[in-house]
Amino acid sequence: MDVGSNTIKLLVAGATDKGKLSVLHEARNSTRIGTGIGSAQPELTEEHMQAGVAAIESLLNEAAAHNPGIIRMVATGAVRDASNGNDFAKRVLSETGHALAILSGEEEAAGIAAGLVTDPSLADKSDFLACDLGGGSLELILVENRSVRAKVSLPLGAIRLTERFINDPEARPDEMELHDLDQHVNETLSESSFPSSVEVDCVVATGGAFVAARTILAEREGIPFQERSLITQCEIAEIFSEIIQLTLPQRIECFPALPPSRADVMPAALACMLSLLDYLQANKVRHSL
Repeated sequence: MDVGSNTIKLLVAGATDKGKLSVLHEARNSTRIGTGIGSAQPELTEEHMQAGVAAIESLLNEAAAHNPGIIRMVATGAVRDASNGNDFAKRVLSETGHALAILSGEEEAAGIAAGLVTDPSLADKSDFLACDLGGGSLELILVENRSVRAKVSLPLGAIRLTERFINDPEARPDEMELHDLDQHVNETLSESSFPSSVEVDCVVATGGAFVAARTILAEREGIPFQERSLITQCEIAEIFSEIIQLTLPQRIECFPALPPSRADVMPAALACMLSLLDYLQANKVRHSL
């Protein structure tokens, strides 16, 4: 189970006789525990901790139907950076009987890389750059010869950026808010330890915001989601220019493929995606699940 800032995800899998994994069950719960992580001193609220525990219990009940031999639960950006993140983990253990491991940024990035090298669509890619945009953080991973050469986790998640720069997520973001957000993303990327000049022919993207963008594009073109893995910078910019003209209710109405639980943070997410692609000098990304 992956306890993320915006979504809690469950995967139940079993080993096949060929040494690979067979997916038995997948589920997700759109409980946002990351509210409050955009402040100077991030803290999980009591309300969202209670909701998070309830969501975890619900997903554990789903998993129990498959009688799993091993249960592994990890938390990422929101819990990692919250001043009371350890208190939340203790509450999860007390109420569910299962430990919640809080991953460091480097552990999260390494896990993302380990997952990506199992993606059949990347089997012919020995070198690629991966970016994972979550609610609390952005991970960048450079893979060379199928091994991680560099990785970094940055506090640039969509929820965090929304809380810090967007005064009213239900209104249209104004030009100055978006300018300040873009400047902050660029400064954070420039000051990071990640290699500034990377030459790879493939940039791979993961995370809920990229899923939403891919879903919107596939729905508009009337094609299956599976056939729309390549997303260009121009397509992201087009969605961004449309969405920033809309209030939250209008976004939900005009973008039926956009999950309502993500519509409030989508302007900040798209702005971060565009700043990131500029920084990487990439005009397209390949989305991976």
